[in-house]
Amino acid sequence: MIYRPLTEADIEAYLALESYAFNINPDRSGLDGPKMARFRGLFAGPTLATQLECIPLRVRTGLGEIAAVGIGSVATAPEYRRQGHVATLLRHLVDELRAAGVTLAILYPFKRSFYGRYGWATFFERRIYQGDPALLAGFRLGPGGFVRASAAEIPELDRIYRRALHGRFGLLVRDETWWREQVLHDWERRPWNAYIWRDTQGQGRSYLVYRLEQHGQGQRLFCREIAACDPESRAQLFAFLAAHQDQVATVRFPAPADAPVNLLFPDPLECGVEPHFMLRLLDVAGAFAGYTYGREARGRLTLAVRDDWISANQGVYELVFEHGRCQVRRLADDAPAGLQCDVRALAQIYSRYLRPRTAAAFGVLDVVERADLELLEQAFAGLAPFCSDFF
Repeated sequence: MIYRPLTEADIEAYLALESYAFNINPDRSGLDGPKMARFRGLFAGPTLATQLECIPLRVRTGLGEIAAVGIGSVATAPEYRRQGHVATLLRHLVDELRAAGVTLAILYPFKRSFYGRYGWATFFERRIYQGDPALLAGFRLGPGGFVRASAAEIPELDRIYRRALHGRFGLLVRDETWWREQVLHDWERRPWNAYIWRDTQGQGRSYLVYRLEQHGQGQRLFCREIAACDPESRAQLFAFLAAHQDQVATVRFPAPADAPVNLLFPDPLECGVEPHFMLRLLDVAGAFAGYTYGREARGRLTLAVRDDWISANQGVYELVFEHGRCQVRRLADDAPAGLQCDVRALAQIYSRYLRPRTAAAFGVLDVVERADLELLEQAFAGLAPFCSDFF
């Protein structure tokens, strides 16, 4: 098997495999050299056996940003399935990314246990609320108003997005292209409806991106994303949804796992929990060094990391936190460590999906030095992770 980036000469093979794997008619527009260079493949002679896309990302960590790669469009031709080719392709890609200094990889799994074998772990969940829009009827439209948003309003949408979700791990840094292609349109290039609520001063403070769709015996208003900077602007979104009660039977929208949305309603909406992206620490030392911490995190701890797939990660680390940064030093493999965990649990702690104290209570973080646990808890304090994007 030969591993290499795809080229324009591979477009037809890529389209055929994409169509087979995802039962779609993929769009060939934009498949130029730079776009195709984001794809990697395993070739059996001239035949493309397995492919994936690696998408350069910047991820917000709460107080800062860090470079990452998103992995998508994983597909294998039927005659090459269940022969270990996806694992081989991932192995080649991880080696390439580590050599390039990329420390994090994010993906949406076709099967969580499959990627768990290779060190990926679910790093956030979303709450999905849905119900009759009449349940939101207690909210009333106030001064100000809604305006339809298009590509011209992308800067305003982005300001609201960043302000409304500030402090959370997992938000993607969106440029104009991402807003146009990934937020305001879906993967089939169909547009979403987008509306901004502006106050009486003309300041945009909340928005929602949604569409009306047939669902069961009626219509549903399905929100891809809602974002609000404060309680007043959030109430206006709920009033907007309530205004559709004569048109739709159900409204549905996502929210961060720690957002107490149902406290706002006399009668709660139905609420489900949806696991989302998985995270892999490709380089433990680089991931710690690239994170921005609260300045209250000060001190030294030692951490032993188990990683049975990227052996270069396995070992004992000294972590010194000061002035919002972390200095990382590898210690001898037999050095004593105050904390010890698997790389999967570490990814969940790193993203703030799993609190260190909770990890210790459930036995996935071994604690020898209680002071080290308290420092790790302080270093990764903050809001629950969240992301409303998909790739």
